[in-house]
Formats: sequence, C-alpha cells, structure tokens
Amino acid sequence: MMEMRKLKLIALLIFIPVAMNAQSLDCPSKLKLMHPVDPYNFNNLSKSAQCYTGKKYEFMLPLMQGKDYRLTFFASPIFNNDITFRIIDMNSGDKVLDLPGEVEGAEKGTCVLREYFDTDLNKMVHPYFDFHPSSSTTLKIIIDIASTDKKKKETGSAFTAPEERQKGCVTVFIQDKKAEDIGF
Repeated sequence: MMEMRKLKLIALLIFIPVAMNAQSLDCPSKLKLMHPVDPYNFNNLSKSAQCYTGKKYEFMLPLMQGKDYRLTFFASPIFNNDITFRIIDMNSGDKVLDLPGEVEGAEKGTCVLREYFDTDLNKMVHPYFDFHPSSSTTLKIIIDIASTDKKKKETGSAFTAPEERQKGCVTVFIQDKKAEDIGF
C-alpha cells in the first residue's frame, strides 16, 4: 500500500510540470485573455505563436484604408525581451519600426515590450503602435529572437555545449477601429 502511494506521488510529480509546460505554451489561448481598449475592436488577424530563440519570424498584415490600427507585442519571459521588432511597409518599402524589445529607462517609442510611465495618464503603459493608413497596404512584421549563444557570448559566460533553443510565445495583438473622417 505504501509502495503504491509512493508510485502515485512520483507519477504526479512528473505529470504536473509536463502539464504546466504544455499549458504555458498554448500560445493561441493568450489571445483569448486580451481585450481591446475602447474605441478599438479585436482584429481577427491577431496572432500568438510558439517561437524559438535564434530564429526570425515574418508575419504579413494587410491594412485597409478607412481603419485605424493599434499593434501591441507580447513575449514569454523566457526570451528576456531580447527580441528585435521591425515593420516594413510593403507598398513603399519603408521601414516604419525598428526597435528592440527592451531598453533601460524605457520611454514611449523606444522599445516594444517594456512598459513605460505615461505622465499624461499617470500610470505604467505597455507600448503600442498606431497606424493610420491613407491607402490600403500590407505591413511585414519581422520578429528576430536572439540566440542563447549570442546571450552567453555577450555576458562572457563559458560556452561549451551546443546552442540550446528556448521556446515560448510571441503575440501580435491587433486592434482596429473605423477611421475618423477628416476633410471634405
């Protein structure tokens, strides 16, 4: 009887971490927890996906004339905000955003993932980026996650094992609203 209890306890101790890890990487469920900020609406092109360190990801986002868009990015703590985010307007070829995930002393428009203090609202705010397309276009969102090898070299730690890829979730939360009519 005591042997059976020990066996069940061992099985439980193995099952719980595996189940918690599987649940934490259910990236699409992260979108269900996000709510748009009035007057914006949830855009179905929002995406949350499992990503790995040392990899680059691209995401195409069509923007329609007559709508305003707000993009917010989130990433699992495993990446330590060591991610570069770029956005390129595919119609013009212009780079409209090229920012790191985090910088020291974050201010509005200096990074993508680290919250900053908004003096107008008198509170911490997660960075967001607004787009007001004058004509329909497509944005290419490039998400470049640093490798663990790069992190170890930068910190000067000894590196003997092959690069270990870390996985986590990266979320692109998109909100939209009808553009305000301006002009004639």
